[in-house]
Formats: sequence, structure tokens, C-alpha cells
Amino acid sequence: MPETDIAVIGAGEAGRGIAALARALGLQVTLFERGAMGGEAPDPSIAAAALRGMAARVALMRDSQRFGLGNGPVPVDWLVLRTHLAAADADAAPDSTAARYEAMGVEVVRGAARLSGPDRVGAAGREWRFHRAVIATGALPVVPALEGLEVLPYLTEDTLPSLEERPEHLLVLGGEGFGLEMAQAFARLGAQVTLVSPGPLAPGFDRDMAEGLARALRRDGVTVIDGVEAARAERAGTGLALLLADGRRIEGSHLLLALGRAPRLAGLDLVAAGIAEGPLAVDGGLRVMGNRRIWAAGGVLGRPGGGDIGSVARSMLFRLPSPATAPEPTLAIRTTPALVRLGSTAEPAHRLRWPLADTARGMAEGIGDGLVTLFVDRGGRLSGATLLAPGAEEMAGMLAMGLGRPVSDLGGAALPHPALSAAIARAALEHRAPALANPALRLLAGIAKRLP
Repeated sequence: MPETDIAVIGAGEAGRGIAALARALGLQVTLFERGAMGGEAPDPSIAAAALRGMAARVALMRDSQRFGLGNGPVPVDWLVLRTHLAAADADAAPDSTAARYEAMGVEVVRGAARLSGPDRVGAAGREWRFHRAVIATGALPVVPALEGLEVLPYLTEDTLPSLEERPEHLLVLGGEGFGLEMAQAFARLGAQVTLVSPGPLAPGFDRDMAEGLARALRRDGVTVIDGVEAARAERAGTGLALLLADGRRIEGSHLLLALGRAPRLAGLDLVAAGIAEGPLAVDGGLRVMGNRRIWAAGGVLGRPGGGDIGSVARSMLFRLPSPATAPEPTLAIRTTPALVRLGSTAEPAHRLRWPLADTARGMAEGIGDGLVTLFVDRGGRLSGATLLAPGAEEMAGMLAMGLGRPVSDLGGAALPHPALSAAIARAALEHRAPALANPALRLLAGIAKRLP
């Protein structure tokens, strides 16, 4: 039986990253993938990113009219857009091809992997013994048990690249990140869009942040219906209709299911490896409970793939101490404005806020909806943050470096002027405000002013 140091099950973002890192460290790596790899099928994440990018350009052109820069509608050529999507996918494909990883020295096995013991995995009619393994099989779009849906065509995050034409009226079912992103993108590209969310929008974020995003979607023309379940789906002419629990009936040409994703675990035979069936339970280093040889990462844990590579590397490859619980993943909803949450936002000792509209850059660019919230622990250290801002993903880097450090450090950051990130510094300075009223500090300042 062949042996391998690291068996990686799943060649998504997390699996590829861990395989490449382990191989760079000189370990023997076997990478298993049951589906397509780079260049073999369109990448849904690239399609979504390209759609968002094109939609943002259209919105910028339309928004510029309020500053006196041109007027009239901005036409969108869907054929040109489709050509751009294909080109973007082709440009990104070489980074994730099987050939690229084989050139690194990674053994790539095409086929569904199945755990056949606590240290064994089988695929393509063969079996390997592994020293350590990573489950990185990703997740699948959730398809609800909605009456009538089984006989209707629908789109998901994974099938979006197959869309050949711009929807006349897109119905988006779901109020999580992907649904919000695509609702805004298609509305900006000229489609009529109705978003139906069974629960509140943007779960996991503060309500005021979610409400600010909802206002932005409505400005882009999205009809937002939140807190209402869909009771049934049915055909309506050449399209379809959703019947809502409150009695409303909404017709559309296309339906996009955006209700989140569920772990892809079918066929793995977790029990054979000593792991309980169901969602994987992991410790702070992402090691799977029930088998000390196996870790998990990425979408199979409901986490962004790239963020787990470092955690697995520290715990599995270098055996460094891990925290008691897995670090909170950074969440991003790439709308305009974008929503980002990083670190821990639960039960802070202090909550500091600053609106983007009260920064020089925000005033200059007419930014209305935008907010920075910093979460501070009892020791005055930054424990987490949420951002509602254009380009919030880039602003989050400054905060990620500050997690666990005194929040006052952010208040003294040297930033270019004007910058939207000034809202972070202004919020951090709010933590110092009570200290400035300290009589002893005022006395010291009074003495200092008399010095030459």
C-alpha cells in the first residue's frame, strides 16, 4: 500500500493552499479531487467576481451624473460581458490546474475519496496510508424543500456561469452574502431584481449595518422583502412565481437560490475513520474531533477557504499550540458598500463607532451609508470589528493587524489624508475620550505648557 505524509481531500482554495505549502516544506502530498480543477469547468467564484466588477463600473458611471459628469442611461452589452467572464476565467485557471500541482511534486488523484480507516483513504480503485490528512471538500448550495421547486429551473452559486442571458426579472431567494451581492450586481446591469429573505438580511452583522446595506440595494433598484418565507414555487408563463407566506405572489423570469451552503461530506465514510457523522467538530487548530490524524478547513466547516490555511499550517505542519476554540473567520459581503466582520464581536466591554460621512473623504465623495464599529475587551484591546464601507475588504487589513493590540494604537495610526480609514482612527480615539477628562492629566498638560 502506498504511503503519503499528507492526504488532502478536496482541491478547492483551502485544499490547494495546504497542499502547496506542505509540498514546499518537502512533505509527500497526495491531493484528491472528485470534480473539475482549473481550466476544466468555469469557476463560479471568478464569474461572481467579474459580474460584481462590471456592475460596479456601470454604477460608477451612473452615479457620476449627480456630479454633473454626463447624463442619460448607461447601456450594458451582455455579449461583451459574457466575453469578459470567459476571459477572466481563462486568466485565473492556470493557478488551479492539476498540471500545476503535479509540477510541484504533488500527487493528484482524480476521483471521489473515501476514508477506509483511521489512517487510510481510497480513491480511483486504490488505497493510501496517510500520516496526516485534511478534509477540504467544500460545500454545496442549499436547495430548500420548497413545494413546486423540483419541476422548475433555477440557478445557484455553482451554476451561475451557465447563465447565457441577462434575466428580465431575477428573483433571489436568500438574504446572505452571495444573494445580496448578486441582487445588487444584476440590478446594476439592468435586470429587474426582487430579493426575498426568509430571515433578516446579512445574518451575523449588526442590524444597523444590514439596514444600511438594504438602503444601498434599494437605491440600486432592488426590491427587498425580508423576514418572509417562500411557501411555494410555480410556473408563470415562460417564467416562474414565488408564493410568499404572507400571501404575496411575485413573478420573475429566473430564480437564484442563495440560502447558504451545506458541508460536502457525502461518501466520505467518516465513521470508518472514527469520526461522528454530521457536521465536523474541530478544536482550535481545526483538528477534527474523533481522529487526531485528521484536520478540516474551508467551506466544509462553513468558513472561507483561504483563511484556514494558516491555522492548519500552525497546528498540523508545525504542531504549534492552538487556541481553545477556532478563530472567528473573517466574513465579507462584497456589495457597495461592502460589509466585513473580523475577530470576535460577542459581548465586548466597549463598542466604538464612527460614521464614514463624518470623515473628510466621506464628505468629499458624498458617502452616506458607512460605519466603522470597533469591539474592545476589558483590557482595552481590539477584539473585533465590523465595517460598512466602499472597499471595506481593503480597510479590514488595518484592523486584522490590530486584533489583540491596544485599540488606542489605531487612534495614532499615520494615515494619508483624506482617507475613509480615518473613521477607524476616529472611532479608536473615542476610547481615549474619558481619559482626557482626567484632572491629573489636565494638570500635567497645564504644567507642560509652561515649559520652554
